[in-house]
Amino acid sequence: MTQLVQLQGIKESLEVAGYSVFAISNDPVEVLQDFAAKHDIAFPLLSDSDSAVIKAFGIMNQLIRPDEGQSMRWYGIAYPGTYYVDANMMVTDKDFHQHHARRASGSSVLARVLGRETEIHSDAESVDVSERINVTIGLSEPKLQLEVISQLLVDIEIPQGMHAYASGAPDQFSCLTVEVEGDGIRIGDVSWPASEPMNTLGIEEEVPVYTGRIRVSVPITVTSDVIRLGHEIPDSLQVSVVVSFQICDDYECFLPESIEATLNCALARLVEPEGLSTYADRVEALEAETGKPVR
Repeated sequence: MTQLVQLQGIKESLEVAGYSVFAISNDPVEVLQDFAAKHDIAFPLLSDSDSAVIKAFGIMNQLIRPDEGQSMRWYGIAYPGTYYVDANMMVTDKDFHQHHARRASGSSVLARVLGRETEIHSDAESVDVSERINVTIGLSEPKLQLEVISQLLVDIEIPQGMHAYASGAPDQFSCLTVEVEGDGIRIGDVSWPASEPMNTLGIEEEVPVYTGRIRVSVPITVTSDVIRLGHEIPDSLQVSVVVSFQICDDYECFLPESIEATLNCALARLVEPEGLSTYADRVEALEAETGKPVR
């Protein structure tokens, strides 16, 4: 539901680029109609109530049994994902996730469609660090939400005439690295830009380096350790970022350094179904009474 609201937020930008948005789920027509009216969804929400289309595409979640999660209608749902289709109705790209609640953020979808960098959101806290290199850290979204895959973005500006070493450089050099940590978050693989080869400091072979401005992207997802459906949530959480590097010019390499920064990330509740908090309280009470998880 949250992703549908985020897609509505980028709908106009997608349409300007020539794209249309459609969503399909196994929710009944009446549920989708009520949701669209309540949240001003202006793109088609298609009901596949018997999961026929979901099964035909081979994307029905096989990890959920028919007798599992009956109260929440889990059985028959698709693995969450997005198909990207061109004007000839050919699938040009797709992005799917195994966990039933995991979704890409709206800004991530827009960047993927347009083939451009995800930008640091103007409302998201940004940390500027200026040492031997300039580092700016921020988020792709104004707030993090449960299982919504956002991007932690690290912009690194290497001074003119200097370079930092990329992965694959000889062991005597310290490569540029970005490490992200925080309680209650899941960190994905760091995405690096392409490096460039350079002959440097008497090394006969070319070594991979970065020069100028580079953008490093790290998928970051808040888990149920921090945000629980139907419950009150904290206002924010802290994420630590460490950027390690060694800067060199054509004649000299400086000692390796590290820059440490803390990003205060605001949190937001998902778009939750009505009555979920009451349901969550009942589930907790039943689990406490029986000592068994409720499915």
